[in-house]
Amino acid sequence: MKLLEYCLPDASTLNLKHWDLDAESHQMVITVCSIQTVACCPLCQTLTRRVHSRYKRTLKDLPLAQFGLTIMLEVCKFFCLNEACRRRIFTERLPTIVAPWARRTRRYAEQLTAIGLSLGGSAAVRLGQHLNVAASRNTFLHLIARLSFPEMDTPRMLGVDDFALRKGHQYGTILVDLETHQPVALLPDRSAETLAEWLKAHPGVEILSRDRSKAYKRGMSEGAPEAIQVADRFHLLQNLEETLEKAFKGQVQVFRRIEQAQPLGNAVVTPWACELTPQPTITKRAQRLERYEQVHILQQQGYRIQDIAHHLGMGKRTVYTYLSHETFPEWQPSIRRRGSGLDPVLHN
Repeated sequence: MKLLEYCLPDASTLNLKHWDLDAESHQMVITVCSIQTVACCPLCQTLTRRVHSRYKRTLKDLPLAQFGLTIMLEVCKFFCLNEACRRRIFTERLPTIVAPWARRTRRYAEQLTAIGLSLGGSAAVRLGQHLNVAASRNTFLHLIARLSFPEMDTPRMLGVDDFALRKGHQYGTILVDLETHQPVALLPDRSAETLAEWLKAHPGVEILSRDRSKAYKRGMSEGAPEAIQVADRFHLLQNLEETLEKAFKGQVQVFRRIEQAQPLGNAVVTPWACELTPQPTITKRAQRLERYEQVHILQQQGYRIQDIAHHLGMGKRTVYTYLSHETFPEWQPSIRRRGSGLDPVLHN
């Protein structure tokens, strides 16, 4: 009994009467009563000692070891002695234990809220099953929705970007503190006027990070003209990628020759001279003949099909076709006479 008293939400205001343990269902029921003799009216704040009646409240509490804990709380109803007060009868409040009209203790609700904030709805339900916390997905989401937004100072470095409320139809704007990496606000659209109004209502931003949107640029210039505007990291890398694509466009054959010149496996392969200049145009039949010969030379040197395909930039099915001696039957005698090691491109 003494140990159970220490497990109560607030032992200073509750008195343990008895407890019941059901080993089959892994449930424990504890009956407690309030020891308060004076109550305060929630409307007029008048103190009273006059008891009207008593009743029991059923509260869900934190699990105790592997047992789910239910508290049967006996509380009193009091008369309000203030004749001008609208409420003639009220139930005593226990703010450290349970909220008015609640069916779970405050500490149990705080634990559910913490799990919901960390994992969301469905994942929180799966974790709750291991922690002996029986709550549905909607319960976790409802507790999160009831939370008020924390008070946040205006960030010094603010990141601005858009997000899709409905992709292709409706977009909003997210504001992120770049120093703490925490979201600051969500705006209903991505217009310059909405962003400018928010910046004017929250002065003090020194650096603004954005994409290449002209609307965001105009909103930042109107809302925080003294702030420095910079491009975010993602769009800087995106600009670099587009520039490199334009610079390397049309150089596929050059990069393919460079890749083919690299060593294959443990063998030492001598690359031919790769010049970063366009090569003379050759017929497709000559190209296929050259690749056909390379496939057979590498196969005679003992390389696997997948290694040959990777080295020559071909599909494995194409390599199988070349090795079947059906594509170019008229070239087979010359290939056998040449043997391995005589290929002008790859040789030992």
